[in-house]
Amino acid sequence: MTLTKPITDNLLETIVDVAREAAIAAGQVAHRGFVNASPETLATEQKAGFFDIVTASDKAAEKAACGVIWSRIPASRILGEEGGWQGEGDTTWIIDPIDGTSNFASGLPFFAVSIAAYHKGEPVCGVIYDPVREELFMAAGGRLTLNGEAVTPFLRGRTDREVEVLTNAPYEGARPSREAQEAHADLVNSFRAVRRLGSCALHLAYVAVGRVAICYESKFSAWDIAAGIQLVQAAGGEVHARDADGKPVEPREDALDSVKRLVVAQPGFDYQSSCLSKLMADGTL
Repeated sequence: MTLTKPITDNLLETIVDVAREAAIAAGQVAHRGFVNASPETLATEQKAGFFDIVTASDKAAEKAACGVIWSRIPASRILGEEGGWQGEGDTTWIIDPIDGTSNFASGLPFFAVSIAAYHKGEPVCGVIYDPVREELFMAAGGRLTLNGEAVTPFLRGRTDREVEVLTNAPYEGARPSREAQEAHADLVNSFRAVRRLGSCALHLAYVAVGRVAICYESKFSAWDIAAGIQLVQAAGGEVHARDADGKPVEPREDALDSVKRLVVAQPGFDYQSSCLSKLMADGTL
């Protein structure tokens, strides 16, 4: 049967509602695990190494999100950080149940749930939910909202000297190369401040709503960036994505895995004159 436009519109509205519900459900699990921290909720396993961990709460939060999705839209396939690919259907979900797990496990209240939804390859919505601050950032229908209210960001500065940059680089797990150290030194020398907050998803959300002008990341997976990119795009911001060879790539659903370096910026920020623009073009970052 061919879907008619009213049915399609209704489905898209349902996807948006489910994304919000799933993010809140996962966030509630994560928040309980954080507030009632115990050896059980913080039971930790290493993935790529000591610097890359998963807790029992990550797994429980992802299970909660998936449960909501499949109960409402059974024809869904889900890519979760903890569970990998599951399910089948025309609607795709990309989930990070706790982005900022190291912060979470250390007792630092800066982490979030990130959920992006697509239907037949087209973006439908992106949700990033910070359960500690009870802030739900959402992009849907080309509209950016924070806790349901439309967001109209104002530009805090046009040049590097006037703003902060958010980045989690240099990354843990290995001693930074001389090239990486030099690139970080360029950031420190160029921007008013460099901040390393520990959650890629919240970094992108903060750019989208105008709390910071620009962000750079280079060590992430699809679930770290999928929802945040939609937020920045809904705000009219710039998204500069490059693959492993330094070539520009469109960060669509089917190309997210090829994105290896990412800069997002507020509309109106002079990215072309930014230190980050040069570092990206040179392949230094």
